[in-house]
Amino acid sequence: MDSLTYATREQLQVINNLGGDRNAQRILSRMEKDKLLLVSRMEKNIYYLSNKGKQIIGSNQGQLNKKEVVHVLMRNDLYIKLGMPSDWKKERPVKWGNNKLIPDATFKKAGEYQFVEVDNQQTMATNIDKIKKYKDLSQMIFKQYNHRPTVIWCVASELRKKKIKDLCEKHGLKFQVY
Repeated sequence: MDSLTYATREQLQVINNLGGDRNAQRILSRMEKDKLLLVSRMEKNIYYLSNKGKQIIGSNQGQLNKKEVVHVLMRNDLYIKLGMPSDWKKERPVKWGNNKLIPDATFKKAGEYQFVEVDNQQTMATNIDKIKKYKDLSQMIFKQYNHRPTVIWCVASELRKKKIKDLCEKHGLKFQVY
């Protein structure tokens, strides 16, 4: 739970092998009753660690920002869809030269860098700026590691998917859009 920040029952079920719906609900209800988890209701129940839960596991997770819930849930869904990579790292800064990017997640697949971007409400200007930086980063990685990294986008709407795809193609990025 600490590594996910927020999660739905379905996400926790898959990631933690909790079995069927009833078993997962029983486990989560017990943790909620023991005040280890808190629950917010959106379209579904959203679970997150309580202060007591954080203390028990030694979490250094700061104050939670509920404005980020949809963003985090989209990242969790993509994590599951991509096969739950074992080296998945959330929001680790990548610096090169005078540039810096903070991908929503990074991991390697077959030894090649993969950068994850979740776009549920960013401005298109922000996305264009990121794409330009990824193009520059891609060239640097190619020179140093002899492969082009993949930028994996998780996008909320079909219109934005098309715009992101067109921008990535225009800038010559290796990419996937979900």
